[in-house]
Amino acid sequence: MDAHVTYADLSELQDEFIELETADERIQFLIELGQTLPAFPDKFCTEEFRVVGCQSMVWIVPKWDGEQFHFQASSDAPMVRGLVALLLSIYSGKEPAVISAFPIESLLEKLHLKSFLSPLRSNGLHSMIRQIRQYAESKQSASDPHFSPKRDLQLDRAQDLGPLHLRIESIRADFPILKVQNESGVPIAYLDNAASSQRPQSVIDSISDVFSGHYANVHRSGHEWAVATTEKLEASREAVRRFIHASKCEEIIFTAGATASINLIAFAWGDANLKSGDEILISEMEHHSNIVPWQQLCQRRGCTIRWVPVRADYTLDFERFESMLSNKTKLVAITAVSNVLGTINPVRQMAAAAHAYGATVVVDAAQATPHGSIDVREWDADFVVFSGHKMLASSGVGVCYGKRSLLESMPPWQGGGSMIKSVTFDGFSAAGLPHKFEAGTPPIAEIISMKPAIEYLEAIGHDRLMEHERLLVGRAIAGLAKLDRVQMYSPALDNKCGVISFSVEGIHGEEIARVLDSRGIAIRVGHHCAMPLHSRLGVSVTCRASFYLYNTTDEVSRFVESVGNAIRLLSR
Repeated sequence: MDAHVTYADLSELQDEFIELETADERIQFLIELGQTLPAFPDKFCTEEFRVVGCQSMVWIVPKWDGEQFHFQASSDAPMVRGLVALLLSIYSGKEPAVISAFPIESLLEKLHLKSFLSPLRSNGLHSMIRQIRQYAESKQSASDPHFSPKRDLQLDRAQDLGPLHLRIESIRADFPILKVQNESGVPIAYLDNAASSQRPQSVIDSISDVFSGHYANVHRSGHEWAVATTEKLEASREAVRRFIHASKCEEIIFTAGATASINLIAFAWGDANLKSGDEILISEMEHHSNIVPWQQLCQRRGCTIRWVPVRADYTLDFERFESMLSNKTKLVAITAVSNVLGTINPVRQMAAAAHAYGATVVVDAAQATPHGSIDVREWDADFVVFSGHKMLASSGVGVCYGKRSLLESMPPWQGGGSMIKSVTFDGFSAAGLPHKFEAGTPPIAEIISMKPAIEYLEAIGHDRLMEHERLLVGRAIAGLAKLDRVQMYSPALDNKCGVISFSVEGIHGEEIARVLDSRGIAIRVGHHCAMPLHSRLGVSVTCRASFYLYNTTDEVSRFVESVGNAIRLLSR
């Protein structure tokens, strides 16, 4: 669009619109206003510029002159073109900070648009506003690495709950499943949270609402249910972006889980960038999901894995890691938190060291995000993956965060609907981010459940949650230390989350777990999808208790007492 093109004066539009009294008059005014828009080139009527969430087709094309945005836009619906013209009068020719700060909600109230527009039209209008703001935020993020889009004031700080153990009953009341008892009428102490967490009522309600209130496929149809469902799905994407402090929603790719996210990276990035002779560094404490995809990549490309050792204190050997880095190192894949040891790794320092050699860094944050917000920009990680089911949300949904430049350089991982811009008899062109990596119908209800789950964790607060977990796991460690023949695998308390793995000399872990289960205590026994680590520890299986925000000190006491009883019972 030429920079000299201007749109109707906003103050004049306000004066004229406010004088209108009937719905018919407002519709006619919007239709006439839409007719004032300059001709819109057909070349811009593509998926790249289409606004998702509008019933009609709407396209918005940004032009950045280095200081201001100038927008060109149109719609296939006459009245919607009027709404487009109104937004261009507000936003075109403005600096990004002005666009972000403009009090659009109060203006819509003043113009009586909120009461005048149907919910369907209102959803579409807000989708247009969101897309324009995202263009502005992309420039603000580029110029200011600490910029973060505005968020609701109620989410700027955790609720003033005090220590969780003092308010634990009100928290537990949010989780219906915690009322369940075992067959003997004993309350179940669920201590298998590292495998999968339970869900609060708000998450359960969000899933139910999808299927009982508005379910439809997303990003396609323009009817009311489709728009509502699409809006809620994209609201979850924004919640994830905020939760991990990513710069842009386009960097948030929804997948089926952390495993799928790592495989996406291995195929779409790994196959294009690694070759024979290249090295991948991973640690001995990794989950199989952060091992096997890289082993498969090595089989395909001829590269080599090198293993960063775990020290005797159950922490990663950072000095050894630094010495292993070289110009051959092309990828470092590291867990942020061990699912067996609970060890919290120095991700930011590892990323900085890896980047000094030009290596790409993948962080498995599946065990980190359940404990509160993370900051991918502070980590400077190239990719970060995690799953919803470990952090209060549904199973079947995961996230792959990637720096935008990397995601744009990668080919699509899977082909099908949604991931294309166009398809002809001769081939296809891929859609823009994030849709390029979201082929087919996504797990809609599962994705929507991410937002209330994140809001629940934000309300609790990272520091308060970690304090509670360390209170519980500290008591568990102290109690187990008093029992004969128990070997624990744990770093210092200030460098771990609420996970404790242990074994009992002469007794198989499965027998311990069976006795605990009979007493209503649910733990995990096995290699926890970390066979190389267990080989390093010299054991085939361990018992693992993992504590979370709804667990109590009484449950810890029951757990320790039951382990002691199991040892005495099984030693006879």
